[in-house]
Amino acid sequence: MEHWTERDIPDQTGRTALVTGATGGLGLRVATVLASKGARVLLASRNAQRGADALEKVKNVATDATPEVVEFDLADLATVRDAIPEIRERTGDHLDLLINNAGVMAPPLGFSPDGFERQWATNVFGPAALTWSLLPAISHVPGARVLFVSSVAHFGGRFTPDQLDGFAHGDHYSAWGYYGRTKLADLLLSRELQRHFLRTNAEAISVAAHPGVAATNLASSTVEGKPDWVKKVANSTMSLLGQDVTAGALPLLMGATAPGIHGSQYFGPAWVFETRGPPTRAARSPLSRSDELGAALLEFVEQQTLVPAPR
Repeated sequence: MEHWTERDIPDQTGRTALVTGATGGLGLRVATVLASKGARVLLASRNAQRGADALEKVKNVATDATPEVVEFDLADLATVRDAIPEIRERTGDHLDLLINNAGVMAPPLGFSPDGFERQWATNVFGPAALTWSLLPAISHVPGARVLFVSSVAHFGGRFTPDQLDGFAHGDHYSAWGYYGRTKLADLLLSRELQRHFLRTNAEAISVAAHPGVAATNLASSTVEGKPDWVKKVANSTMSLLGQDVTAGALPLLMGATAPGIHGSQYFGPAWVFETRGPPTRAARSPLSRSDELGAALLEFVEQQTLVPAPR
């Protein structure tokens, strides 16, 4: 049986995509492929120079509409709020694809400008605020898709409805523990959004994907502040164990573009405990299917971001 590849992506001409974390790694690869298939791609960037560099790379392969950069930082909710009117105006309130790719992985303890732990800010609160605010540009679009990026680490994510704010309950910071929680949260957000789409008879669907172990710059956040030799070892290990960015992006591209996809489906690599290989349907934890936890998470995210959650 032949595996799904970029060659199987249908023509994307006439479709508009917003990709977060689009200046490198998986996000840049996804943006590049979508543009090469004819999509108009908005590259979300929090750094002007990196955004300009990525834009030139995507322009070089774009086959139809010219790609554009939109600047905001998912970890800074004020910049997300400021970007929403610009995105809606540029897209004419017609957004076919929203790829919530940007994230950080197991960094040292740090806080966002809003005072949130950095992983919750970047991996959960920012993507939720962006997505909920853009629903008027998505829900009515036939075939539109919202994709959240999770991780196999979500299996290690644990929280209960009354434990969502870890610091309020005296948690000690565990970088990998918090990362697993945020990736579990991303799956729950995706599922709750799909439930909203079904309740409101929306034209869009919500899906999720993960890249397995991919050799991207995401791992750099894990070794922030470490000696150079530690960073070199970490980068070498990721290059050795992880699949390349082209392969890691395939589950995201499959979820975003493959025909016959249904809401709440989740995609990842097929081999070696979903760490590498061709894209396929991925396994998910029982907690990621919890109605109670999903409802509590929506309420929690709304309280923190002040952006009304879809219900």
